[in-house]
Amino acid sequence: MKKCLLIENPNSGKQNNNQYIDRIIEKLEEGFDEVIHKRTEKEDDAKKFVINACENKYDSIFVVGGDGTFNEAVNGISMMEYRPKLGLLPGGTNNTYMQLIGGSNELDKAIEQVSFEKTKKVDIGKCNDKYFSYYVCFGKLIDATTSTSSEEKEKLGSFAYVKNVLKTIPNDESVNIEIKSDFKTFKTKASLLYVMTINKIGNLEFSKENSDINDGLLIVFIMTEEGLLSKIDAAKDMLFGKLDENDNIESFTCKKLSIKELDGKEVELDMDGDINGKLPCDIEILEKHIEIYLPNTSIQ
Repeated sequence: MKKCLLIENPNSGKQNNNQYIDRIIEKLEEGFDEVIHKRTEKEDDAKKFVINACENKYDSIFVVGGDGTFNEAVNGISMMEYRPKLGLLPGGTNNTYMQLIGGSNELDKAIEQVSFEKTKKVDIGKCNDKYFSYYVCFGKLIDATTSTSSEEKEKLGSFAYVKNVLKTIPNDESVNIEIKSDFKTFKTKASLLYVMTINKIGNLEFSKENSDINDGLLIVFIMTEEGLLSKIDAAKDMLFGKLDENDNIESFTCKKLSIKELDGKEVELDMDGDINGKLPCDIEILEKHIEIYLPNTSIQ
C-alpha cells in the first residue's frame, strides 16, 4: 500500500493554505492509497514529521509551505538512510525551489501541475551538521536577493534587486577568510560568498554557465574587492548573469570545501534564506541525494 505524508504550514505566505487542502488531498489520492495530513505548529515540526515518515517507510512526502518549511523537510529527509520521494507545493511568500524546478508559484495552478510520473534525483549540500537545497552564504549583499518581495519582482523585474543592492552596499563589510577545497586553497578578503548547488536563486541567474541541480558540483562565488564601485559593478553582473566574468569575483567549482574566518570575527551563515550557523564550516555536495517530483509544466 502506497502511503503519502502531506505536511502543511498553515502560517506561511498568505496563511490561506488550508483553503486548498481538500483539493490537494483529492489530487494526491489519485496516486496513493493513503494520504496522511499533518499541520506544523512550531519550528522543526516539519523536520520531525519527515523523520517519522522515513522511519515508517512512506512512499512520498508532499510539503505545502514556503522556503523555510521546505528547508526543514530537506533537513529531515537528508539525514535518513531511507528517503521517500519529495514533492513541493508553493504555500509561502517566496517559493524559490519551486521556481528552480519550473513549477507555478501560485498554489492553485501548482495543484493542477502535480504529476506522479516524472521525478528527478537532485543534489543536496551539507554544511557542518545542516543541509541546504540550493545555497549557503554570507555577506550584506545577500539581503538584496533575499529581501526582494514577489510584488517588487513582478513590477520591476531585475531592477527590483538593483534597488535593494544600492541600499545594502553602504553597510557591507569584508572579512579575512581561508578557503580549502578539492580544487584549490587560498586566503582572501571577502565581503560576499556564495556556495551553491546551482548557479541561480529562483529566477535570478548568476552566470550563463551550464549548471544543473544534479551535476554533483558546488559552485563558489567570492567577492574579493572592497571598493564601492567594484561592488556595484559586481552586483550588476550578479543581476545580469555575468558574475563569473567579473574580475573582482573569484569563482570555481568543487565537491568539498572548508571556510575559516581568520580574525576572530563572528560571521553568520545564511542557508536557503534562513540564518543557520556560523563560520568555520565544512561544506560538501551530496550527489543525487533526494528524489523530487517535477511539475507537469504543460498544464498552465
